[in-house]
Amino acid sequence: MRRVAHRLAVGLGCAAAAVAIAVGMAACGSGDGSGTSSTATRTTTHAGGGDGSGAIKPGGGGPGAPPKPRSSHPLPRHRHQGPPGQQMHRTYAARIVGHGQSEGGPIQPSELWPVTNSWRVSDHKTFTAVYAGADPQHRDTGRLVVFRQDFIHVRQTAHDVDVHDSGPVTITSAPTGAKAGSSAQRDGEIQFRGEHGVTGTLHLSNDTVTVESG
Repeated sequence: MRRVAHRLAVGLGCAAAAVAIAVGMAACGSGDGSGTSSTATRTTTHAGGGDGSGAIKPGGGGPGAPPKPRSSHPLPRHRHQGPPGQQMHRTYAARIVGHGQSEGGPIQPSELWPVTNSWRVSDHKTFTAVYAGADPQHRDTGRLVVFRQDFIHVRQTAHDVDVHDSGPVTITSAPTGAKAGSSAQRDGEIQFRGEHGVTGTLHLSNDTVTVESG
């Protein structure tokens, strides 16, 4: 009888441990599951070559960049409520960011490599960053990736803008300062220079590039 009772106690202990582990995993999962969902899109445009006008048009498509961490999760969305997101308390003043910090951004090496530098700015509702470098499959093709995050609608996009025959491009001038938070995201002008001497301007009003010399 003692042996049977001992086996029963051991069995009950194992079952209790299994239940505790399952509850712990469910708790961790519920924390992730309660977060907001996000959507991302990617388009690619090209500049240089062709008719030589420097104008570019949208095209292509594919997955966007990975989600940017949020400061907090909004409450569950119910019918008749507004967008799922919320405004951010913190903002980023417009500034050009060096090579070291730019490499750690949300753009993957398969989309942009090498990464030379970047520019970023945000207000309470949206975040915009432009990463400069080259097409990793064709180093002679410079690339600017325009990454946008909408905190209110929990949505993000990454738009590739290519500059043919420029080599890796580097941002040389862009709006700076805290006052540029909203206006720069709408119609900022980002100047760049390619490794082969090509210079140009990225227009954030429509994500087009004007190639000025080559």
